[in-house]
Amino acid sequence: MKGGVRRAGILVIGNEVLDGIILDTNSNWMELRLASLGVQVTRLATVRDNLDEIKHGLLFLREVSDVIFTSGGLGPTHDDMTLDAVAQTFGLRIVEDPRAAAIVKRQYKMLFEKGIVDSPDYIDSRRKMALIPEGSVPLDNRVGGAPGVRLDLDDVVVFCLPGVPAELKFIFDDSVVPWLEERIEGHYYEKIVEFPVKDESVFAPLINKAMRKNPGVYIKSMPRRYGTTDVLRVWVSARGENEERVREIVESAIKDLSRLSGTTPTIVSQ
Repeated sequence: MKGGVRRAGILVIGNEVLDGIILDTNSNWMELRLASLGVQVTRLATVRDNLDEIKHGLLFLREVSDVIFTSGGLGPTHDDMTLDAVAQTFGLRIVEDPRAAAIVKRQYKMLFEKGIVDSPDYIDSRRKMALIPEGSVPLDNRVGGAPGVRLDLDDVVVFCLPGVPAELKFIFDDSVVPWLEERIEGHYYEKIVEFPVKDESVFAPLINKAMRKNPGVYIKSMPRRYGTTDVLRVWVSARGENEERVREIVESAIKDLSRLSGTTPTIVSQ
């Protein structure tokens, strides 16, 4: 991949998600983490444990993404087929990677010593988790058994992460964030505030005015209710080469919203 990372796509994989058995929290968590880093999620898709569906999902995200994240399908069972689908989509072989095998062996030894599994042996179902697309990089997993995977292509980078939330979060923070921080261009700043406003439709024209007055700022809003109190939560963000200027634009937009609405916002986070 050439250039900086600005756009991301997320592919959630699993019958259990689409059948309503498991609530997908991974995509929301990654969206928040990516936004805080200044990476915009352009597309989010959820597909079943089916090779063709996963391949279609990857191609759908590839159209508009600098980086793609998959969640799920890295385990030892027959329906864990994410890496096979990735390999087929991009014309690669699946190979047993010694680095991935070392992670799997280490983790099952640890799980055995903790009494979580009955054997530390490197059996076929565990070996399956060390089979990754040729040329990809295994990512350490110190929570569960399956390594994550990073595949670098000319136009996009694919990160394959486990579906278990604790494992996904560990690999994302341990391996993905450092990689992203080296490739994200410019500075990003976001501030979340709440206005004591009940009607979003009345506030919407004020957002348009504040964005026109402060080129480069992006503002989004969402009504929220706390007991009997209605407030409007507003996200104000900007990206640019000059860090001080980016912060100034955000603060200026918030002041304009306050002036235009005749209300005083409460800071939620910054």
